[in-house]
Amino acid sequence: MAALQSLAGGTANGTSTALTRIHDALEVVHGPYSTNDARREASQYLEQVKATEEAPYHGFTLASDRSQQPVVRHYALSLLEHALRHRWQEYSSEQANTLRRWILELSRNLSSDDPSYLRNKTAQLWIEVAKRCWGAEWTDMDRLLVQLWELPGSAVHKEFVLFVLEGLSEEIFNGEDTIAILREGALSKACVDVFTPAIVLAEIFPHRQPGTAERCGEEGWLVRLGTFLNECLQSQPQNNAEFQSCAIKTLAVYRSVMPWAVPRAISSSSCVLYMCNSLAAPSVPIQLVGLIIQEEFQPCC
Repeated sequence: MAALQSLAGGTANGTSTALTRIHDALEVVHGPYSTNDARREASQYLEQVKATEEAPYHGFTLASDRSQQPVVRHYALSLLEHALRHRWQEYSSEQANTLRRWILELSRNLSSDDPSYLRNKTAQLWIEVAKRCWGAEWTDMDRLLVQLWELPGSAVHKEFVLFVLEGLSEEIFNGEDTIAILREGALSKACVDVFTPAIVLAEIFPHRQPGTAERCGEEGWLVRLGTFLNECLQSQPQNNAEFQSCAIKTLAVYRSVMPWAVPRAISSSSCVLYMCNSLAAPSVPIQLVGLIIQEEFQPCC
């Protein structure tokens, strides 16, 4: 509770007033009849809110309230994003843990009713946290991703995990993000650990010291991706937008991971086979992504 209060700041009445002002400002910014001066003043206020100590709490409060309009929840997520990117180093370990718990809660509570841009924004928050503490204070991230992956029901959480996996791969191995560069050693080791089947790691790196980032399960994400892609391709994706979208997102993760993944892991996980199978999928969008990957990496299909 202390960590939450220190992030929230102020009283309940003060919080209510701030949330009301945020609502009013967003209505002005997005209102079709607002004057330019009013819109500019409201935008300035919304930017000023991001720099306040209470911003993360306001962000979590609004983002977790499903009765709010998507535009309000999207702005709320931007408050959390600003805190992660610009104030993370100022927070105590307890405050940082509170922020992480809030983002985990928002991630678990996503649903198919949420617009894709809200789901993707939430996944980006997960990535921002991971870049800063995965493999250090945050050791069970892989277990939490697997839990989301295995949730029953719609494919919302699978798409979320795919977005996180692709984003982490891109920012750790291909990006220019300062935080990711500074922690590249720990982050790249953690990525190799969680993507590679345990048996392959043991064969190739028999004396490899375990990292602080714990992996969940023996198969690793390369195996999970292949199994899931195969399920999508066999489920008539041309007639199901959800399966088609998931197949395309899985191929996008493959495309990001192939340049740095352990070759023996790629082989043992049948990655090339699954990617080539996408070329025969009865779905033109899936075929096109498969062709792009084939041209880039020229797998021996």
